[in-house]
Amino acid sequence: MKILKITKAYLAIFTMLAFVFTACEKEEETSFTENRPTIIKIKDAENAINVFARDIVPTIETFTLIDIRRDATNAADLNQSITVKVALDATLLDDYNAANGTSFVELPAGSYTLSEDLNNLTFAPGEFAKSISITVDKSQLDLSQQYALGLTIVDASGGAMISEGLRSAIYSIGVKNEYDGRYRLDGAFYHPTQSPGYDPFTIEVEMHTSGPNSVKIYIPDFAGYYAPGLFAGVLNAFGLQEPEFTIDPVTNAVTVQNAAPGAVTFYTMGPGYNSHYDPATKTIYARWGYNYSPGPVFNPAANREWTYVLTYLGPR
Repeated sequence: MKILKITKAYLAIFTMLAFVFTACEKEEETSFTENRPTIIKIKDAENAINVFARDIVPTIETFTLIDIRRDATNAADLNQSITVKVALDATLLDDYNAANGTSFVELPAGSYTLSEDLNNLTFAPGEFAKSISITVDKSQLDLSQQYALGLTIVDASGGAMISEGLRSAIYSIGVKNEYDGRYRLDGAFYHPTQSPGYDPFTIEVEMHTSGPNSVKIYIPDFAGYYAPGLFAGVLNAFGLQEPEFTIDPVTNAVTVQNAAPGAVTFYTMGPGYNSHYDPATKTIYARWGYNYSPGPVFNPAANREWTYVLTYLGPR
């Protein structure tokens, strides 16, 4: 099976290039003379995606979502009233999904209301920031779905200029179950050639809600859902494997299965190991793998097996 190779060096180069690009963009936008027009932008567009992970309770919740700014060059411009129009933009979600392997869908229209009319956002004289709140009815949402809103500024009055680089933003709006959060992963991975010593490792991960009693393990170092392990001493992961942990709410038993779209490899729970969730310490214990002998019985010649202890650190 092909191994997905992602290294910290690669991530560092990518981050450096992103920084250079952003720096150039900001320099370009601030290089106008004092006579340049007012610039309208979505402050949150600085981020690839803006994540809002909310608890299940309360069912209906209001929180600040969008931050729109106007950069005026003088007091006279700032003291004028201007109107800005913002539109929902589903293509932003399609593009993000294609680039990141995610499956965001648009937040259902009947599940939320906004504090302002996006078609008619008015900046009063002297007002340079416009915060927009959202009220979400979480009972209308499916915890197994990934929801988001894509927004783009499409018009501004009074001769104001829309920032090309900061005109669009994506807002992920998810509901968290009780297992969602940041965790310390103390793990070990067995592979007959890549990791025959069942090498241990420790990293910080996130567990993302995927259902009422299930979470998927997200690896910030890899920017995706994977089952990390040490491959020849290097932290790595197989492609097309996204472990989903399901906790039985009555027995606290844990089962792990591959939830990657198009997956062809599926898991069996490790024999002789008590895979469970400890609610007192908010710790997940799990062992799983594939290529076991019939039984199942651990087969050192063929097995791929993970043993994870996930200790809760706090909310994400």
